[in-house]
Amino acid sequence: MRTGIEAAEYAAELQRLVRYLGVGNGNMQEGSLRCDVNISVRPIGQLEFGTKVEIKNLNSFSSMSRAIDYEISRQVELHNQGQSDQIVQETRLWEEGAQKTVTMRKKEGLADYRYFPEPDLPGVTLTEEYVNSIRESLPELPEDKRRRYEKMGLSMQDVLFLANDINIADFFDTTTAGGADIKLAANWIMGDIAAYMKNEKVTINEIKLTPQELGELIASIKDETISGKIGKEILFELIAKGGTVKGLIKEKDLVQIVDTAEIEKMVDKVIADSPKQLEQYRGGKTKLQGYFAGQVMKESKGKANPKLLNKILLEKLNAES
Repeated sequence: MRTGIEAAEYAAELQRLVRYLGVGNGNMQEGSLRCDVNISVRPIGQLEFGTKVEIKNLNSFSSMSRAIDYEISRQVELHNQGQSDQIVQETRLWEEGAQKTVTMRKKEGLADYRYFPEPDLPGVTLTEEYVNSIRESLPELPEDKRRRYEKMGLSMQDVLFLANDINIADFFDTTTAGGADIKLAANWIMGDIAAYMKNEKVTINEIKLTPQELGELIASIKDETISGKIGKEILFELIAKGGTVKGLIKEKDLVQIVDTAEIEKMVDKVIADSPKQLEQYRGGKTKLQGYFAGQVMKESKGKANPKLLNKILLEKLNAES
C-alpha cells in the first residue's frame, strides 16, 4: 500500500467484514478493533525497502490515514536531507493534538519483536475440506453486496451508503424483497430515515418503522392513495411510534382527494376569496400560481392530488374572466 487513505480504506473494509460476519462490533473507539501500521520508504530505483517504523494503537480510520501520510513525509524528508540513518526501527505513537508521530520506544533487533516459535502453541493444520465448508457457510460479504446493488441499477453513492452497514443493508433488502421500488426504497432510507437516525442518535434496529411498512408507504404514494407530503408526515410517526400505514391513513383520514369535482369546488373557493391575487396573476404575475396552489392544499388539509390540483387551477386561472 502506498498512501494513508488506501490503508485506512483497507482497514474499514476489514471492519465491515467483521460486522457482516457477526464476529464483533469492530468499534475502534472501544478497542474492539485496533490497527498498527508499519511504514518504510525507499528512494526511486532502490529495490530493498528502508528501515521499518511501526505506529501503534490508532483508534480511528482518519487518524490512521493522517499518521501514515505524516510518517511517510517525515521519512522522505530525512532521506532528502541525507539523514536516512536517523530512521531507526522503532515504535512511534500518533499525537492527535500535534498531528505528528513521536517516539514511543526503540527496538534493537528481531529478538525484541519475539520472532521465534512459541513452544506452548502447537501448529494448527486446516484441511482443504474444512476451509471449503467455512467458505460455503459465509453470508453475502460487503463486496458481493456492492456488486449486486450495482446490478440493481443503484448509483455508486447509494451502493456505498447501503452496503456500509449490515443492518441498513438488511433493512433495504427486506424492503425490496417485498416488492418495493428499489430506487424509492434507497431514497427513503438514505434521506429522511438516515436524517432521523442521525438527529436522534439511533441505529436502524432501534427505530419503530419496519421494512414491510416502508414498502407499504412507498406503494401508497406510488398508487396515489396518499401524496408524497402526507407520506413524509406518516413516515416520522411510523419511525418514532410504530403502527401501520393503512392504520394511520384510516385513523387520520389521509386518503388523497382525486375527485375532480371536489377539487374544483376548493379551487373556485380559493379564487373567489383572492380577487386581488387573481387580478395580479392575470396581469402577468404568474408566480402567484404557487400561492393559489398552497391555499387549495391548505383547504384540502394536504390531501388534494397535486397533479390534478395544478391542472384544474391553471385552467381556472387562465380562463377568460
